Amino acid sequence: MPRWAVLVVSQQRVAPVDLPTGRPLIVGRARGSGLELRDPRVDERHLSIRVVNDRPLLDPLGGTSGVLVNDVPCEAPMPLSPGDEIALGDSRLIVMSLGGPEAPALRLATEDELSARLEEEVRRSSGARALGFVLVSTAGLNVAARQALTRRVVDAVEQAGAVAAWGEVADDLIGGVVPELEAAALAALLEAVPQVAGPRAKTASAQAPRDGHTGDALMEAAFCRLLSIPLAPEEPTIADPSMVRLHALLDDFGDKPGAVAIVGPRGSGRGTLARALFRARGLEPVEVSTQRPLDGRPAAVLLRDAEGWTDDALKPVLELAKDRRRLIVVTATSRERFDPATTQVLEVPALAERPLDVLALADAFLREARAALARPRLALGADARRLLSAYAWPGQVRELRTVMLRAARAAVRDEVGSDALPTRLSAAGPRSNLRGALKEAERDLLLEALARTRWNVTAAATRLGLPRRTVVYRMARLGLRRPARLR
Repeated sequence: MPRWAVLVVSQQRVAPVDLPTGRPLIVGRARGSGLELRDPRVDERHLSIRVVNDRPLLDPLGGTSGVLVNDVPCEAPMPLSPGDEIALGDSRLIVMSLGGPEAPALRLATEDELSARLEEEVRRSSGARALGFVLVSTAGLNVAARQALTRRVVDAVEQAGAVAAWGEVADDLIGGVVPELEAAALAALLEAVPQVAGPRAKTASAQAPRDGHTGDALMEAAFCRLLSIPLAPEEPTIADPSMVRLHALLDDFGDKPGAVAIVGPRGSGRGTLARALFRARGLEPVEVSTQRPLDGRPAAVLLRDAEGWTDDALKPVLELAKDRRRLIVVTATSRERFDPATTQVLEVPALAERPLDVLALADAFLREARAALARPRLALGADARRLLSAYAWPGQVRELRTVMLRAARAAVRDEVGSDALPTRLSAAGPRSNLRGALKEAERDLLLEALARTRWNVTAAATRLGLPRRTVVYRMARLGLRRPARLR
């Protein structure tokens, strides 16, 4: 059984104070408090700490001056962990565990490992079981606060009976895959995560099959909610001739009777093409799926993922298209189930077959993130462009969008370089020669040091452990100049 204490750091003293067993330790300015602090910013009875089930529990006691735990406001009772820092007034209390078993270290998977786990859980669920994905942003918190917040979220999910897998999506962003819960229990858990994380953290979640049938679809939905941007881009971005031809056909297809089937890999842009088709007719579609069946006989219907529908369920929706006034559009992975005599088919090629679309889409998605993050100078670097162009994009446009939204958050400088991209892109990209690789690595290190020191060359040289004149010389050789300021 562990013994607990707090290390008191105030203007009067720095000393440990044991937490009593069986009764709370009252902290405040009142005489006779278990821990008396002579601080005018501290209330008479500011907070209490009681050991419950071998773990300290903090109660802020409704103090008007507030309590921060690891820089996060605490407004309700919460459990504490070793290393937590409690701030009240000008004083600090650091929680210590004296003896007893230590809590197991929390292992966070890499982003690539987390993505692979999410895809595996999607395959295992096959749409028959609920599956959740959650993002928790800890931007603006110090390392201790970030670790404590992460532990708090992980513990809360475990206490709800879920066996989740956690990974580090970026330095200040964790992701969790939550399988095996019933849909109602999963929805309740995802709604509770923001309260557990606290007001200084930002959370977002997605749930299968409601938000998609692939890991990339769930990632995209969660990232869009985290950044408060629309899940579906309003206007398509097209540059490759194959997609230009497809969009040129929309007017003809929209005027002909019969249903339209848009087939291609999931995440390739089928839905974007479908929405452009409806816009060409000035129609707002009713979206239906296996989770949201058709109700009534609307004039415009978008039926998603036809492969999940039985023939008996699909047939009456397609029959609505016999009425020339109606536009019925279906998305699917293949054309096998559609009769060419009654259904027009448009095939969307995979993103890997549309090389000119890759960078055009990457720039468009970066523009989305730029506005959401209020970072107007974010731009895609040459090294990142090479990796994006060389990658095969098995997750299609959805994967590219998620990669760019994540890269925009992870970038420590205004140029989004290869260091902001997932490692799987570097592993799949072509190997450059040694001289070129060393030059790129040197450039990345210099740019990161300069970005972290706001382009203070002297500070960057100190950070790199190099003489200032060496950094100036290498900047000149690599053509690195301080970015122009926005007017």
